[in-house]
Amino acid sequence: MHERIAGLVLARPGRLLGMEPFMADVVQGIEEVFAGRGCSLLIEFAADVAGELEIWQRWVANRHVDGIVMVDLRAKDPRLDELQRLGVPAVLLGGPELEVPITNVLVDNAEGARAAVRALAQLGHRDIARVSGPRDMLHCQARDDAFMQTCAERDVRGRVIEGDYSEDSGRDATQQLLTGRGVPTAIVYDNDLMAIGGLAAARELNVTIPEQLSVIAWDDTAVARLATPPLSVVTVDVHGLGTIVGEAILAVIQGAAPTTYQVPKPTIRLASSTAPPSRGEGL
Repeated sequence: MHERIAGLVLARPGRLLGMEPFMADVVQGIEEVFAGRGCSLLIEFAADVAGELEIWQRWVANRHVDGIVMVDLRAKDPRLDELQRLGVPAVLLGGPELEVPITNVLVDNAEGARAAVRALAQLGHRDIARVSGPRDMLHCQARDDAFMQTCAERDVRGRVIEGDYSEDSGRDATQQLLTGRGVPTAIVYDNDLMAIGGLAAARELNVTIPEQLSVIAWDDTAVARLATPPLSVVTVDVHGLGTIVGEAILAVIQGAAPTTYQVPKPTIRLASSTAPPSRGEGL
């Protein structure tokens, strides 16, 4: 039996090169599905999308892969056209639903952002900030829009600062928020690493968590659970997401028609990094 290879390129800026906990959990899920089924996962890293396209072209020219897993869909993403041109079976992790015929595994990012705002508003927070990932990624845009919209509905002051998923960017954004005018009582981070950077910035500024600042991180990873204090999270079963991606790429390699897989909606799991605001604001 011919060994099948699925390729995944992670395009990350230099300081993030490597595997963040979210992707590590996704990859583990994919590999679990591949085990014993004659399929392996090939992972390469690139600094940007242009570098990712070059790797894809090399893979296909040399027949290194039977299928490609694509992540982090961007606005006006050149990779969609390139996948069509290369004619290689592919699966996109993320959405939204696309005009082009490609199998995708859809996560409801908007619902996660709404759930975070609702949970914090119920605790009595009226000034909430969000530290986002790169704004050209469509899942970040979906989260931004839903976050601001839900803040408006709940009569909460909302604002967004852009980060790049690195711990450093979380620290920088948090420092900016905690030393600026109108300090928020809660911050929602787009991933666990930025939240860890945020906790470090709060410690440096002697801001106590959760008494003075509540924190919610995206993704229920070991990093979030091992943080001090353990982080409240927008919880998506990331390992489960990986197993769905694994099944999806196996199916398209075997000739299945493009389809959309839905994953369960994200929910909020509150831990000891969130509490009602202490500044006499309350409901």
